[in-house]
Amino acid sequence: MDNKLILLNQTCLTLTGIKKAITLNETSLHLELENNSVQILGSNMEVKKLDVEAGVLEVVGTISQIKYVSAKEKLSVLKRIFK
Repeated sequence: MDNKLILLNQTCLTLTGIKKAITLNETSLHLELENNSVQILGSNMEVKKLDVEAGVLEVVGTISQIKYVSAKEKLSVLKRIFK
């Protein structure tokens, strides 16, 4: 499944291709995609729509950072922690 990210005026975000929502709160969203994950940071974020079966997320609020993390990067971070 492809993923698509649309951000309007740093206040409205639509993301497709979601497999699983790991963390959802006002300041941080952590979502699992097909081959990686994405972390979205901001303030006053509110999930307007979450449909994991269709893989769609809609969020409103102030979005300050979007970071994609590959599966390889997640593993290396865990390796460093548990060395």
